[in-house]
Amino acid sequence: MKRLWHWPLDPGCRTVRLALEEKKIAFDAKVTWPGATISELANLPPGSDLPVLLDASGEQKIIASGTHAILEYIEETDAAPRLMPLLAKDRAEVRRLWQWSETSFAEVNRSLLAERENQWVRRSKQSDTTRLREGIHALKSKLGFLEGLAGVRTYMAGRTLSLADLSIAAHLSAYDYFGDVPWDLTPDLKQWYARMKSRPSFRPLLADKVEGTRPPRHYADLDF
Repeated sequence: MKRLWHWPLDPGCRTVRLALEEKKIAFDAKVTWPGATISELANLPPGSDLPVLLDASGEQKIIASGTHAILEYIEETDAAPRLMPLLAKDRAEVRRLWQWSETSFAEVNRSLLAERENQWVRRSKQSDTTRLREGIHALKSKLGFLEGLAGVRTYMAGRTLSLADLSIAAHLSAYDYFGDVPWDLTPDLKQWYARMKSRPSFRPLLADKVEGTRPPRHYADLDF
């Protein structure tokens, strides 16, 4: 049995959920506020944060905390289907784009995504319009790079689905939950994302509903 503690709108948590679904790994999902104490895991190491995966399927319970630790763990223990290519040069490209995704989108997470959560989830009385503008500008600056990749590649790192695709799609899906992705500016990226949305692994994400929020109609529309 595997159990995952996650926050639905966190891109890292969404990446892990996509990977587990792609590998058809059964797991029990537990929605948890970021920074909240997980009572079932009293011995969680200091500094641990969401997502957290507990694997109690073997003789010894294993806890993996953080996106990288979890994704590497399930890639090592659940081989098929592979989310990292066989060839070293291809794995290097996946890791490059996976790191690019987490590093580049961090700015958007700190501004646009955090402010949207303050607005709709935490019901902050006053929006920080400056942070919203900064976040939207930062997001648009990343989309041009992704549009270029989507125009020449089937998947972000090459010809096969990889962790790079899952990370990028997870981030974009979190922003799209609030209708903040200007898809009309990036037709090739939109086509790639439509293919990602159509994968069975994406269905749980498209069904997400966080109290106090309602995603736009196109969020779950496969022909948006």
